Amino acid sequence: MGHIRVLAAGVAVFASLAPLTSCASPDGGGDGQGRCSARSDPAPVEKRFPVFGTPERAHWCGVVLNAGDGRVPGPTDVRLVGVVELAPEAFAGVVEDLGEHPVAHAPEGLPDEIAEFLPDGARWRRSDRLDRSLTQGRYRGSFHVDTAHRAVLLDCVDPVPPEH
Repeated sequence: MGHIRVLAAGVAVFASLAPLTSCASPDGGGDGQGRCSARSDPAPVEKRFPVFGTPERAHWCGVVLNAGDGRVPGPTDVRLVGVVELAPEAFAGVVEDLGEHPVAHAPEGLPDEIAEFLPDGARWRRSDRLDRSLTQGRYRGSFHVDTAHRAVLLDCVDPVPPEH
């Protein structure tokens, strides 16, 4: 009987982590070694950031940060990094959340697989206000905005859809 409870607990843990790790599986862009392969499927971005609407263009990847030692399931954090080009209406809402005094800030530490999709000549700006608006305090994340290209660069750990 004890084995059944252990198995049931393992299944429950796996089920709770599946939405986060699905974007970091080999077919989802991450390899567990800090590298990723860029994807252009907008669905995972749309799910976690509905305020973005349907992006006109999306490139993102999931990087597994701490996959445990492979012997037992353990906590797995996924860094979701990407750049999206938004439709004008959605972008206007993001710019409004950026506030009146955004700070010029070049993004740092991006995976090469995502950096290659950054718009040429982008002038990135960010604000704590925008970060708070998009994360709702539920996970760590930073968001950079380039108004010339209607682009948003996102860099988050374990992002979840907003509560309504």
